[in-house]
Amino acid sequence: MKNSWGKKFQYYFDYLFSLGPGVLIAALALFTVVLSLIATLILVVSRLSPGGEPPFDFIEGLWFTFLANLGEGSVAGRESVWTFRFITLGLTLASIFIVSNLIGIISNAISQKIENLRRGKSAVIESDHTVVLGWSEQVFTIIPQLFIAQEGKKNRKIVLLGNQDKVEMEDQLRNRIGSEAIEKVVCRSGSPIEMSDLELTNLNEASGILILTPEGENPDAEVIKSVLAITKGHDRKGRPYKIIASLKEKQNRALGKIVGGEEVEWIFSGQVIARLLAQSCNQPGLSVVYSELLDFTGDEIYFVEDAILIGRTYREALSTYQKGVVIGLQKGENVTLNPAMESIIRPADQLIVIASDEHGLIRGERAATRDEWIISNHTPPKNSENVIILGWSERGNELLRELNNYFQPKSKVCIVTDKFDLRPELEEISSELKNLKISFERKSILDRNELEMLKLHKYNHIILLSNDDQTLSIQQIDSNTLFTLLHVRHIIEATQAKPSIATEILDSRNSRLAEVAKADDFIVSDRLISLMMAQIVADRRRNAVYEDLFNPQGSEIYLKPACQYVKTGVAVNFYTILEAASRKGETAIGYRLSSLSEDVKRSFGVKINPDKREEVVFTEKDKIIVLAEK
Repeated sequence: MKNSWGKKFQYYFDYLFSLGPGVLIAALALFTVVLSLIATLILVVSRLSPGGEPPFDFIEGLWFTFLANLGEGSVAGRESVWTFRFITLGLTLASIFIVSNLIGIISNAISQKIENLRRGKSAVIESDHTVVLGWSEQVFTIIPQLFIAQEGKKNRKIVLLGNQDKVEMEDQLRNRIGSEAIEKVVCRSGSPIEMSDLELTNLNEASGILILTPEGENPDAEVIKSVLAITKGHDRKGRPYKIIASLKEKQNRALGKIVGGEEVEWIFSGQVIARLLAQSCNQPGLSVVYSELLDFTGDEIYFVEDAILIGRTYREALSTYQKGVVIGLQKGENVTLNPAMESIIRPADQLIVIASDEHGLIRGERAATRDEWIISNHTPPKNSENVIILGWSERGNELLRELNNYFQPKSKVCIVTDKFDLRPELEEISSELKNLKISFERKSILDRNELEMLKLHKYNHIILLSNDDQTLSIQQIDSNTLFTLLHVRHIIEATQAKPSIATEILDSRNSRLAEVAKADDFIVSDRLISLMMAQIVADRRRNAVYEDLFNPQGSEIYLKPACQYVKTGVAVNFYTILEAASRKGETAIGYRLSSLSEDVKRSFGVKINPDKREEVVFTEKDKIIVLAEK
C-alpha cells in the first residue's frame, strides 16, 4: 500500500521537528528566504508598489518583503492597489507564522537546556579535577576524604557521574556531607560504562579517576566495563589516565590487569578484607591502626627525599625526626617496608614515612635512650589457635587461606552458618590449609539458644563474617551481624573467657553501633576500600605500600606486648622504643594504651607517629605497634 502525499509530508515534517532546534531554525530561515524571493519576483514583475511611490527594483523589493516576513513591514495603505494589499497581507500573516515559530523554537531550546542542566547532562569544562564514577555508599566516605586531600589547592573540583537523578544526588550530598559538597562537587547523571556519558566528565583533563564498586550481582564485570569504556574511548588524548578501581573476585585479577594495563591501580578488595579480618582476630586494635593510616584526618604515608641521610643506614634514619616515622625505602620502582637495619640510603632513594602531612616531618634534638630499660631477649611463645567463624560469604575461602598463613600448625577453625551445607566446599579447600583443621556446624547464628550450644568461651578468636545474600539489603545484613554480635557479647560476658572478636560491617553508618556493642575490631568493608582509593588517587605509589602491608610474605603491622620491648612501670620515650624494636629487626610506628581501649575520642588508645621525646609509662597490657616479618 502506497503512502499518500499527505502522510509522506507528515512523516518528513515530524522527522524535521525531531532533529532539534538548530535544524528547525535553519528550516525556518530557508522558508523565509524562499517566501521573500517569491514575493519580490511578483512585486518586481508586476511593478507593484505602495500608492504614490515608484515601483521596486529587485534589491528594494527583497528588503521590503524580508522585513515584512519578520513582522517589520506594514500593510499597504488606501492608495495601494488591491493586488499589493493582498501581497502585503500575506507577508504579514507569514511573519506571524515565522516569528511565533522562531520564538517557540528558541523557548523550547532554552527549556531543554535548563532541563539538561537539571538532569546533569551538560559537559564539564573543569581541569585538574578528580572524577568519581558510580553512586553507592562509598561516595559518602570518599568525597570528604578528597576534600581534606585537596585543602590548599584552590578551585579543585570533584566531578561525580552516577546513575541517579542529579538533584537527588545533590540533595543526598548536602544532607550527608554538608553544603561544602555542593560547592566543590559537580554532579552529572549517566552510566560509567557509556562512552557518551563519560565524555561529560572531561576525563582527558582529570588528575585522577575513581571507579566505585557498584551494588548488586557481579560488580566486577561492571568495573571492568567501565575501565574499557574509559581506556578505549574515542575522545581520549595521548596522556595516560590515572585510574583507581577495586575488584572483589580473585579470578578477575588477571583480566583486570590486562584491561587496565599501566593506567589502573587495582585494589583487590576481597583479599584485603580477608587479610585484615585474619590479622585483626589475633591482634585486637589492628583495624583502628589501619583506619588511622588510611584516613586523611590522621597520619598518612608519604615519600620524601632527604639529602642529609644519603650514605647513612636505615637504622640511623629511624631516629632522624622528632615527629614523623620512617617505615621503609623506595629504590627505583621497588618499595621495601622495614628493610634490613644496615641498608644504605643512596642518592635518589626515597624515604617512606608516616606524617601528618607532606610537610609534617620535624627534626629535633634527639632525647637519650635508656639501654637499661630495653628488653632484648624476650621470645614470645608460638601457640596454635582455636577460631570460630560465624556466618559465611564469598570471602570465606580467602579468609581461611589467610588464617592458614598467619596461624601455627594444628590450629582449629569452626565455621557456623545455617544458609547451606559447606562440607563439600570445605573438603575441597582443606587440602590447601596445612596449618588448619576445619570443622562445620549448621546452626542459626541469630538464634540465642543455638549460639549458646557452640560454647563460645572455648575459642581464642571469634570472627563475624557478613553474608552476601543478594536477597537482603546491606542494612538487613548489617542488622543480622549486629544482632549476632550482641548475643555473642552477652554470652561471653557470663564467662571468664576473653576471646578477641573481629566483626565485618558493610555500611560505615553502622560502625558506631558496633562500637556500642564493644567489638574488639570492626572491619567496615566499603569504608576501608574507599579510604584506600582516596589515598592512592592522591599518590599512586601508596598502592605498592598497601600491597606490601597486606602481603603475608612481607613486613606487616603487629601489636605486640610492650613488655617485649621495654620495662613496664617506668617512663620511656619513643626513641628508646625505636631502638628496642630495631634490635629485633622491627620498625616501631606507635603504641596502644589498654586504659584507653574503649575511648572512641582517643582512637581506642591507638597512637601512631607520636612525638619521640614524649615519655610514656607502659603496663603489661599495653602494646607496641611495629612493622615486622611474620
